[in-house]
Amino acid sequence: MPKLKLPLTTVYVIMHYEFFEGGHIDCLQFHVASSLKKVEAYFKVMHVSDYSWWQVHRYVVDEHGDGEEVYYYSHQGRRLNKAPHDQALRAFWKYKKKADG
Repeated sequence: MPKLKLPLTTVYVIMHYEFFEGGHIDCLQFHVASSLKKVEAYFKVMHVSDYSWWQVHRYVVDEHGDGEEVYYYSHQGRRLNKAPHDQALRAFWKYKKKADG
């Protein structure tokens, strides 16, 4: 009996990146969504610090691969071409100076 081929399932893993004490970067998996449209809807209801950003990795469930397809978003959910390290780090030091002030 031939094996049935199941449809491939794509998921988008949402990672949150943020600068913290000493200017180090911390990251945490926040959510998994079934489409980029749902990822972007998720960002509309999330509120994160100015010194953070989102990174989204596309995976196909049960397939080999390491999420090489990556999407970047600002802390406000705007699509970016690359991770906003410099802007986020400036925002972190500005926040730190105000908090320590």
